[in-house]
Amino acid sequence: MKRLSLTALVLIAACQGAPASSADVALEEYSIDVSAPTLAAGTVELEVSNRGEFPHTLVVTDASGEVVSAGEIVPPSGTVSVKLDLAAGHYRFTCRIVSQDDSGNLVDHFEEGMVADVSVDT
Repeated sequence: MKRLSLTALVLIAACQGAPASSADVALEEYSIDVSAPTLAAGTVELEVSNRGEFPHTLVVTDASGEVVSAGEIVPPSGTVSVKLDLAAGHYRFTCRIVSQDDSGNLVDHFEEGMVADVSVDT
């Protein structure tokens, strides 16, 4: 009985460690939360939701800083679906909006912490 339970636990752990082909991406002031920080190479589907009170966007860059995807502006409470073809490697998800606050100061969403690092494995 113990052997069967141990085998089941090993199989469950192996499945949980597998890269995902989809992820939920939550944008809000000033963070990006990715439900699966390790994705599978190939076609990846992202469900991008803005949980904040200001518009945000999702920009995906590869390890060299080249823009892979620059999504549309997502309004507060809005959601967009993004489908990407990603090779194995390291990617950065950011919001690159720069806005102005009520006092006239510029607010760079990226500099305020809207960044998440994501790995793509084969």
